Amino acid sequence: MKFENSVIISQPVKRVFEFVTNVRNNTKWQTDILELEMTSENHFGIGAAYRCLNRFMGKHIESEGLITDYAPDKACCIQITTGSFTGECSMLFEAVEGGTKFTASGDLDMRYFKLLKMIAKRKINQQIKKDMLKLKHILENSMKS
Repeated sequence: MKFENSVIISQPVKRVFEFVTNVRNNTKWQTDILELEMTSENHFGIGAAYRCLNRFMGKHIESEGLITDYAPDKACCIQITTGSFTGECSMLFEAVEGGTKFTASGDLDMRYFKLLKMIAKRKINQQIKKDMLKLKHILENSMKS
């Protein structure tokens, strides 16, 4: 299942990139993530490993993965290697007039959701759009006094 969603955030690329790639912030803006931790010692970048606990369609799903691309203020890409969903996800950051264009895209294998594939696909796309708007709200409102 392929997906791609973008949002314009009225903040500089550096700020958006630092917030999104800080694993302590993921539960603040990604509704389905319950826990996310780096499992690589003293290392964040290409080759770093992580473990994630998600909630999806009422189920708790554990996954593990690796960072496959990391270019500060430009991109962070992951490969999900275990769990109910495997595949690749990319987060791209681009300076645009008025702020940052943040794009999340990916290609997921939904082998455990074959019977519910259309429902799961719709749910994933809705959740990503909702989470991106939440991220936009957090970042744009955190700078206001």
